[in-house]
Amino acid sequence: MPCPWTTHAAALLNPQSEIDVGIHLTLTSEWDAVKWRPLTDAGSLVDGAGHFFPLLMAREGDTRPNLAEAQWSLDDIAREFRAQVALGVEMFSNASHVSSHMIRHFQDFDGRLEGVIEDICREYGLANDALGDGLTRIEGYPKAPRDTAYRIESFVRQLADLEAGTYIFIDHPAVASPELSAMGHQGYEDVANDRISCLGTLMSSAVQERVEELGIELISYRQL
Repeated sequence: MPCPWTTHAAALLNPQSEIDVGIHLTLTSEWDAVKWRPLTDAGSLVDGAGHFFPLLMAREGDTRPNLAEAQWSLDDIAREFRAQVALGVEMFSNASHVSSHMIRHFQDFDGRLEGVIEDICREYGLANDALGDGLTRIEGYPKAPRDTAYRIESFVRQLADLEAGTYIFIDHPAVASPELSAMGHQGYEDVANDRISCLGTLMSSAVQERVEELGIELISYRQL
């Protein structure tokens, strides 16, 4: 919700009642050229320019600043999360759940945030992050190489190896655009190739046919 293009996203998604929308709780602004700020006056959550920090926690080989090493306030996080959810529910008629940006679940950042998020979800009638609640994630394909044919083969193979159960797949499909080409950060300079390849993989007839052959049921967060 702190990012650009949310209004455009709402215009695209609100007429599509069959698509449920998640509110992606956000405390970081990781891209080098595209930045965003909190919705609230959350002085403990931002860098000297007023943007969210690039990282939540220190990451090996990544020298960028992180929130964990700042003097952050739990109250600031709670107010910011509430503001993001309130605006998301107002803007998106199909909002059904929350998820966590750049982390499996914010309870992994600080255990107290689990209660904060649960209270907000209860207040606004949203489901909590299914991945954070223990839903099994499938990789689909390795991060490298960024090759669509390789990823399709990997995805088809992994689908065939699944046992009965409920799984979640997470990735970031995107169409080629100047904005996408401008995105990137330390260690992830080829983000455009990655996300365009993801889109090609998910739209491939081989993956779709394999899903049908195996009798895999695709469900939404709302159905979950």
